[in-house]
Amino acid sequence: MKLYISLVVGLLFMTSQAQETFTLSGYLKDAMSGESLWGANIILGPTTGTVTNEYGFYSITLEKGTYTVTFSSLGHKTITKEIVLDQNLKLNFDLVEDVNTMDEIVVTSTKANRAVKSTEMSVSTIKAETIKKLPTGMGEVDILKSIQLLPGVSSVNEGSSGFNVRGGSTDQNLVLLDEATIYNASHLLGFFSVFNADAIKDVKLYKGGIPSLYGGRLSSVLDIRQREGNLKEFKGELGIGLISSRALLQGPINKGDNEEGKGSYLIAGRRSYIDVFAPLSEDLEDTKLYFYDMNLKMNYNLNDTNRLYLSGYLGKDRFAIEDVFGNTYGNTSATLRWTSQLSDKLFFQTSAIYSDYDYEVELLTSGSEFSWKSSILNYNLKPRLRWYVSPGNTLTSGVDFTYYNFNPGEIAPINNSSTTAEKFQEKFAIEIAPYLDFETKISDNLSLHYGLRWSNFQRIGKENIATYANGTPLTYNSTLDLFDENEAIGETSYESGDVIESFNNLEPRASLRYLLNETTSLKASYNRNYQYLHLISNTTSATPLDIWAPSGPYLKPQSSDQYAVGLFKTLKNNDYDFSVEAYYKDLRNITDFVDGADLLFQENIETQVVQGNGRAYGLELQFNKNVGKLTGWLSYTLARSERKVIGINNNEYYPSNNDQTHELSLTGIYKFNNRWDFGGNFVYGSGKPVTYPTGKFEQNGLLVADYDGRNGDRLPAFHRLDLSATLNPKEGKNGTWIFSLGNVYNRKNASTIFFRERTEEMNNIDVPTGQTEASKFSFLGIVPSITYEFKF
Repeated sequence: MKLYISLVVGLLFMTSQAQETFTLSGYLKDAMSGESLWGANIILGPTTGTVTNEYGFYSITLEKGTYTVTFSSLGHKTITKEIVLDQNLKLNFDLVEDVNTMDEIVVTSTKANRAVKSTEMSVSTIKAETIKKLPTGMGEVDILKSIQLLPGVSSVNEGSSGFNVRGGSTDQNLVLLDEATIYNASHLLGFFSVFNADAIKDVKLYKGGIPSLYGGRLSSVLDIRQREGNLKEFKGELGIGLISSRALLQGPINKGDNEEGKGSYLIAGRRSYIDVFAPLSEDLEDTKLYFYDMNLKMNYNLNDTNRLYLSGYLGKDRFAIEDVFGNTYGNTSATLRWTSQLSDKLFFQTSAIYSDYDYEVELLTSGSEFSWKSSILNYNLKPRLRWYVSPGNTLTSGVDFTYYNFNPGEIAPINNSSTTAEKFQEKFAIEIAPYLDFETKISDNLSLHYGLRWSNFQRIGKENIATYANGTPLTYNSTLDLFDENEAIGETSYESGDVIESFNNLEPRASLRYLLNETTSLKASYNRNYQYLHLISNTTSATPLDIWAPSGPYLKPQSSDQYAVGLFKTLKNNDYDFSVEAYYKDLRNITDFVDGADLLFQENIETQVVQGNGRAYGLELQFNKNVGKLTGWLSYTLARSERKVIGINNNEYYPSNNDQTHELSLTGIYKFNNRWDFGGNFVYGSGKPVTYPTGKFEQNGLLVADYDGRNGDRLPAFHRLDLSATLNPKEGKNGTWIFSLGNVYNRKNASTIFFRERTEEMNNIDVPTGQTEASKFSFLGIVPSITYEFKF
């Protein structure tokens, strides 16, 4: 720790030794809407420049002199200005949209040359405009399905918006919407994501090289930012599809006679309406299936240096079969943020955040009806200070405070049924994580981005913790190769606020970039991450019955060390770019369920799970075509993800549920003319692991499947082709038609394979034959969709 602090102080001292210097700073915004431009470039020479932060602010300190400064952002016209820097200077610009570049596709950190020169590694950004040009699923643009087209990112299964990153599980992804944690990002049984693309501004995915600003997850960070609203005039958008419709309103606040308002607002909403037409079908007349969500964003300029933001999200899903089953779940979040430019070099922000995920399951079998409610709630406070020390040198420091409230479950009878009401104990935790994050330019060729995060996680009362014989919930029986559940012999009581268990861990992060020439760079990164929350599940994707549990006496924090190296290159004046990365992850205390585990309505979940180690490694390639009538990218991933847990699979490594050896995707957008755009995706993936029965036996008159090993088999390979066509309005007209065809050649991809007893009909009676047959279950065949969009 002392060495780290000395290095930071030394670098800051070295960067301060210069001739007389002055600071150029300001804000860049979109000229049409007044929205801030995140990641815009400010260039003052071949090796000198900076980018705007998420609020459009930039700052760069230079020696006294005359400079030619270029301000540019994807999809906007470039501004070039000569300045004399003999005093601190503030320059704000509104960049005008450049319609000639709106067909560019860039999925790196900024433009292609920026991807080569930046220290960022294993990071992808997709603009909302790009996502909207891709083929839609059932008429809805889907952000999470778009990132599944990137290397190292795989889908949970067809139709699902869940995703795995570099062999990690879905709960190892930190998904943020305006800094608020989203615990379940799926709508409509996973066929849609909760993110309305109309309300989204930028999507940034960190697969590795994760800055110390982020913590709490092992595999990735998906940072999603909402649009801020139009500062200059009232605008509206409307989209009508076969499955759902959406609307958006935005405009200025307190505009008066000024060109733009003191603030702005944005309100967006969606709702599906399968339930409206369900009564028309005999198969669906007893079924309810719908979702809705709302996005809110407001901001207000207190003065030239201080601004307030308020963001909100509310989403709900309902799925029910009359007299059989019901399920309701959803996310609620709110973020209040204050930003302040303390000086030309200091930018401060602090955020107060509320996030809640709750779900309810109703079993409606006559005589035993009951409901099961569960939730996870957290409050965050995140102050952060960024210091623009000198060109290429930036220091960010802050601390994250998080309070957790876990409600594992509450059972309540319905319709006066005989079910006994029961409430499991709530669980509480506090996490405090201060951090330092430093970007420094050692030379024209060598740059570093490194940081340190210290995380302290405390499991606190009020709670009664069970104590077990032998001191542990489970004992491994090496003779039978299984776990024996130990008897609970008592409990320890903790009052409100008492510390039950405390964990302290250091999380160093580092990325290095070496520039071979103006078009080629080598990069390397290292990340240590700790995760204190566990999603207890025996499925590959999140379900309403999954259980979120905090680390404590019997569940230790998960941790990982990830190493990565890569080559980045641009070709033909940045028209093309190419990258190849190799990575290795070492995982510890990974949670898996024991053979025969019963996770349903289980309060002492530690009796059903064990922890072990894992590893994941792979090679990722991506080739982008950034300009021209045809744009897009090709990505390929070769990877393995394995686990080793005592008592599972004969104590040998076995493939994790998210292991996928090969994954290939080809994405293209073709601008035929000013009216027609065409898009297409082709994806291929080798089969995911699965455990098939190896035999069967009869017990008490019932046939029981017998299993040997874990994930020793594979589902068939997955592949599909999606196409889209967009008809843009004539000049001076309005209204856009979007036609999509999903799974064009009607591939029946297997979501799962199950086994059942074969029967033969004899005298109108199904008679068992004694033979077992495998049956394939597929989610989707060919899916056409039409959407009409209108702006006013």
